[in-house]
Amino acid sequence: MLGGINNSLFLQSFGGVLALGLIIPLMRWAFETPKAKAERLQRRALKKSLRRLKAK
Repeated sequence: MLGGINNSLFLQSFGGVLALGLIIPLMRWAFETPKAKAERLQRRALKKSLRRLKAK
């Protein structure tokens, strides 16, 4: 190939970068960290206590 670029290899690597760009947010959404779950439970408990205070 007299110094040219391999277009199929370039497009394949570019497609891999785009695929990672889609997979990373999907995986972060699907598998939450335990810390995020604990924060959500704490927020839920806080909202529940606020509702009880408003009801009085």
